[in-house]
Amino acid sequence: MNSVLKIEKIIFGGDGLARLPNGKIVFIPYTIPGEIVEVELIRDYGDYIEGKAKKILERSSERIDPLCEYYGICGGCQFQHIRYSYQIVLKEQILIETFKRLGWKEDIPLDKVIPSPKEFFYRNRLRFHIENEDLKMGFIKRKTHEVLKIESCLLGEKNLNKVLLELYKNPSWLKLSVYSKRMKIESSPEENKVTLLFWTSLKPKRRDLENLFSIKELKSVFYWIKGERPKGPFPENSLHGGRRVFKNVDGLFYYVQPGVFIQANWDINCAIMEIIKSLNLSIEKVLDLYSGMGNFLFAFIQNKNIKKFLGVDIDLRAIEDGIYTAEKAGINGRLDLRNMSAIEALYSAIKEGEKYDLVILDPPRGGCKELMKLLPEVAEKYIIYISCDAPTLVRDLLDLRELKYVPMKIYLFDMFPQTYHFETVVLLEKIK
Repeated sequence: MNSVLKIEKIIFGGDGLARLPNGKIVFIPYTIPGEIVEVELIRDYGDYIEGKAKKILERSSERIDPLCEYYGICGGCQFQHIRYSYQIVLKEQILIETFKRLGWKEDIPLDKVIPSPKEFFYRNRLRFHIENEDLKMGFIKRKTHEVLKIESCLLGEKNLNKVLLELYKNPSWLKLSVYSKRMKIESSPEENKVTLLFWTSLKPKRRDLENLFSIKELKSVFYWIKGERPKGPFPENSLHGGRRVFKNVDGLFYYVQPGVFIQANWDINCAIMEIIKSLNLSIEKVLDLYSGMGNFLFAFIQNKNIKKFLGVDIDLRAIEDGIYTAEKAGINGRLDLRNMSAIEALYSAIKEGEKYDLVILDPPRGGCKELMKLLPEVAEKYIIYISCDAPTLVRDLLDLRELKYVPMKIYLFDMFPQTYHFETVVLLEKIK
């Protein structure tokens, strides 16, 4: 059954929202607010109906032709049909709508919305599923479990796409891929090189690994067969142990092992650092509870008023990278990086009577609800909360507000152009 509907808004997740004459909500992907659309009603879920746009009857002036040949089949992008400047408008609306929908009653102190300098070719890493028969490397098709073969991703940096195409032609990779399940290709921007990390069920032959380096953009190769860390680097004398090399806003070089988390859009990562530095907080002790390799801690390192930095993370390899980075930069003993969980760090601080002027939270998508009861014992002045998931962010902010932490400034960073995702940074101050 088809209906003609008007799109009211875009919701978190990227779909357009429309209503049937009886008021029932219909979600329709690849639409734009204000458009009149002929919609096929596909499935009724009770609270809402899933729809599919069959024909755009009245087209938005913000609609453009998507550049990617896989758009609409691949599940990675939701906004390529929308002019980039309007994507930014929609993301701001989505953030504000998320606050209101989840019960936020106070003003939303949104200070700035920062677009990405690059609309495409901004991701410094791509992760692919591998299907062995008739080699297929790709992403999951939208609303399926099927792998879509990808030969070029317009979100990935150009060097990543060069390596992807070369892998399809490389005889050694054709052999190695038979035993592989997935892979990551990640750029090392300061070297103009790419690293390869793949998961395999069979130990690779050395000559096959060596033959991969006919791909001139390749810096190092690692493989994961079992255990807590991958094997590598290959070649063994790869510079910096095969690590990727980035430069932050202060000219400090970061050294990151393949597979260790770093923000996907480095330009936006640096823009977040600039904002954090510009806050000019009066602080002497900083605790980062999801520090990774110390990405945001290092943004404060030139502040000589800060006497102590502590970063904790459950990824041992990330902590190793932070220590290596600090050693290469000759950073003194103010910086302490430890392999432990956020909740362990809070318990340890409470036990030792340790308090911090600033606590940085950059948790996974699930947020950090489990930390709420402990934070007031440790976070004395400020919290900076960095989130890639607006609903869990607002949920946690509601809890923090009850604990007397008030959002003073909110920043929206478009870390992920062409998708509905974005990064939000919130400065909270403890009100006594």
